[in-house]
Amino acid sequence: MSRATLSRSALPPQLSPRGPRRRSPLGRISLATCSLLSVLVLALSVGGWLLYREFDSKIDRTDLDIEGERPVEVPGDLNILLLGDDSREGTGGEFGEVEGVRSDTTIIAHFDSDGTATLLSFPRDTLVTVTPRVPGTPGDGRDKLANVLTYAGVEGLITTLEAMTALRIDHFVSINLAGFREMTDAVGGVTVCVTRLPDGSTRNLNDEWSQWHGQLGENHLNGDQALAFVRTRHALGDERLRILRQQQFLSKLLDKATSTGVLTNPSRLTALLGAVGQSLTMDKGLNQEKLLELAKRVSQLGGGKLQFITVPTHVPLRSEGASDDKGSIGSHGNVLFINQDEFQQILAPMRPAPEEDPALADAPDVPPAQVTIAAVVNAAGRDGLAGETVSELRALGFAGPMETRTGDAEQAVTEVRYPAGQEGAAKALATRIPGAQAVADPKLTGTSLTLVLGTSFTGVPGAAGGTAPADPAAGAATASPAARGVTGTGATAGAPPGPGATAPPPPPPAP
Repeated sequence: MSRATLSRSALPPQLSPRGPRRRSPLGRISLATCSLLSVLVLALSVGGWLLYREFDSKIDRTDLDIEGERPVEVPGDLNILLLGDDSREGTGGEFGEVEGVRSDTTIIAHFDSDGTATLLSFPRDTLVTVTPRVPGTPGDGRDKLANVLTYAGVEGLITTLEAMTALRIDHFVSINLAGFREMTDAVGGVTVCVTRLPDGSTRNLNDEWSQWHGQLGENHLNGDQALAFVRTRHALGDERLRILRQQQFLSKLLDKATSTGVLTNPSRLTALLGAVGQSLTMDKGLNQEKLLELAKRVSQLGGGKLQFITVPTHVPLRSEGASDDKGSIGSHGNVLFINQDEFQQILAPMRPAPEEDPALADAPDVPPAQVTIAAVVNAAGRDGLAGETVSELRALGFAGPMETRTGDAEQAVTEVRYPAGQEGAAKALATRIPGAQAVADPKLTGTSLTLVLGTSFTGVPGAAGGTAPADPAAGAATASPAARGVTGTGATAGAPPGPGATAPPPPPPAP
């Protein structure tokens, strides 16, 4: 099927990875591994090539073999999956033995051909559709993102994320638990500041599960204490608060690792690079040459070229299938749902532009009454969406039986599938739905179209029950992320209330 782009909605400035950026504690991290690549550039100038070769020799490299249909590559773009896993390797069993390995931290680092970078962080409790479904996948085909690594491996986690984002992931870099401890000790410790939680309590000072015990104010952490600090979950009570705590710690670790006291101290610099190298696993495609190229690319990300974003999520409501007010979904327990509207807007500038179809661009205008829609397929995973859309389309005058169906699997993009000769009708329908793509489908015959609703679908503008008519000049709604229930959109979300505090998650959006 050939794809054609009509008009891509403009991204609101506050969500755009290409828009103005502000510095904040959130904008200093989310990314231990990639940040440390910039340290390598400095290390080369200080310690020289032999020091780098010693570091590189310690890295564990593995094959990355991904089969099946994948998103297209974009010349000049680079997407790297950054993982912080909970492997107990190298810890001597002191943190217990667990079956499998989970991804505590999951980030897609998108390096754009224009020299900018966007780091997209996913909360570990996000409920996702595992793609493809493999042995070990729960019965409903979904699982918490952190668990996918256990039974699907890095390849399965990559294909799951690619299906969610439509971004092709080129490489991966993973760092284990022991790495956090050894890096902290190598730089002489890290100081963090802890304040009360948003509700005024101090339960964040002690966690019997992670063995974190601290005090209000400054806490100087050695390796063991640092590991307990970033692993704390139960004392915080919300996965999104844990992400902000990790972000604070890693920003301090980066500050210390790039300080004069480390870079000009040969023993500390050698210890740091040795600790990093021993803790890293990456694919063989990210060889010495490409790793150095990436390190230099990271080191040039100054002047507002770097954007940190946490995927916007909310606690699922009872109307969304939760069995309680804590967001419990079946056997999955407490999970988070992605706010699809904001998520798709964030992803739009990172995705490859579909091929343009000249025949569609030159197609004549067709009034809605002459557009026949045979079926509306719900591939968004939201109950009742197809029926609501049929009502909206009929209110605008579109014709046809509009049979409602459920898609075999979720997809991100909304598609208007049309048979040969119906370019004008497809154009008329696609232009009424923000972000929709018109797709020529050789399997279709006659004059009828099929509308497939993706997870990015937010309604039909101008129809009763749909979204408000969009300003053609603006292209998209400009309400702020906070007003729409977005949680933690990186540097654009503002700083937390204090260096050690965690901003309270906004209330979930209304049903």
